Amino acid sequence: MHGKHKQREEWLRDVEARQRNVVFPDTVQNEARFWRNLGKGPSSTSAKAGLVVLAIFVFVSAAMILVATYTGGVLWEFVLGMILFCGSIFGAIAWATRRSLRNMENTRRKR
Repeated sequence: MHGKHKQREEWLRDVEARQRNVVFPDTVQNEARFWRNLGKGPSSTSAKAGLVVLAIFVFVSAAMILVATYTGGVLWEFVLGMILFCGSIFGAIAWATRRSLRNMENTRRKR
């Protein structure tokens, strides 16, 4: 039992250290940990889907900026495209967050 207690204490310290993402050294450590662990171990389907969505967002945004820059005079098209693209992503995030919170609340009520 002593080993599990020590392991739990270590886990709690690690969680606390990861949540202190406010000052310079902590932000750098957390970012380094993110990039270091990105390719380790098997990724879940949702993690892979999230990385694909992130990559699509970055490349589409860059392409839209380049197109808007070179065609000139079509700033409204760029703004409309960003609203449609980002709006759909933020809408999906908001929907999933509400669904998760509702599921957690339902689980608590059942207990």
